[in-house]
Amino acid sequence: MPPLTYVAVDTSALRHNLAQVRGLLEPATRVMAVVKANAYGHGLTLAARVFAEAGANWLGVSTVAEGVALREAGVTLPVLVFLPFLPQEAGEIVAQGLSGTVVGEEGLVSLAREAEGAGREAHFHLYMDGGLGRPGVEDLARLVEIAAGFPQLALDGVYLHMDAAAEPHLGGLDALKPGAEFRLFAAATREITGRLLGERAPVHAAASGLTLTRPEARLDMVRLGTLLYGQYPVSAPANRRTLELRPTLSLRSTVVAVETLERGATVGYGAQYRCRRETRVGLLPVGYAAGLGTMPADLARRRHAGLRGLARRALRGEEKVVATVGGQPAPVLGRIAMDWCCVDLTDLPEAGVGTEVALPVRQALLDEGLERVEV
Repeated sequence: MPPLTYVAVDTSALRHNLAQVRGLLEPATRVMAVVKANAYGHGLTLAARVFAEAGANWLGVSTVAEGVALREAGVTLPVLVFLPFLPQEAGEIVAQGLSGTVVGEEGLVSLAREAEGAGREAHFHLYMDGGLGRPGVEDLARLVEIAAGFPQLALDGVYLHMDAAAEPHLGGLDALKPGAEFRLFAAATREITGRLLGERAPVHAAASGLTLTRPEARLDMVRLGTLLYGQYPVSAPANRRTLELRPTLSLRSTVVAVETLERGATVGYGAQYRCRRETRVGLLPVGYAAGLGTMPADLARRRHAGLRGLARRALRGEEKVVATVGGQPAPVLGRIAMDWCCVDLTDLPEAGVGTEVALPVRQALLDEGLERVEV
């Protein structure tokens, strides 16, 4: 029996979106598909397998635990763990063949010690902060020189992360020649790694936002998250939103009961919704515990209303959430409860008990416990 509530993942749309971004890149530029946070709600291993089959070169996760989960699911693609790891996690990085992010000497020593004990290589990236205030490598040449002293260490790349809406500040050269700062960063990094290690390490700086807005930032690889999941970064201006992205996910539930209420009847906690006409109300077994009411990403672009305020008003029934039944709108009525909500089926006489309903939701806030179904 299929679940009453589940997450529908359109894997053909995931493949399509990857192909769309590929069209922007030089043939030699590699793609890292970011699958952190349960692949933005799509399911970690499901999305990873789809992107691997579609030609992604790397996968990106936030934590060692996410990387281990991919390996235990049989995913063999190279995996970069973005967050700096704890010393006690170094063994898992080595054992699972992950690439850990190193920001200081301690990380190098931890990996080298574990690699020597296991009799295998330890892979890592060096991270340099681009103005986000996160811990990063301060002296690249020094760390590369230290790494060169450990034959069991393998440098997979050096990467920079920054806000796509901010100006690069790696040397002030962009004011003289657009794109010069990224090229300078890449050239200096390659020179240092080539001189000290005998091989130039790959360099990457662009996530979804910079991939769209700064072609010179694409370098050896791009890290794609938001774009692959059918959304544009908030930082992307209108003239850069030229890709034909497809929506990739929907929260779906099933009408379990229908009641006709008289005009003036109230719906939901707090009696904050009052029927303006005789209303057919469908009950759905899904609520804010599953992520409903936290609002889809497009609402977050309303400049005078923060996401937290939008979510609060949605839960109170003040912000209209509109579901879809057979392609037709079905407004959610009243407050959204923890595990149920009501939809207006008055104008949808064909809808009844057993009818499937699609609901808008922010991808990454979806309950991980809901079944992900490939559609």
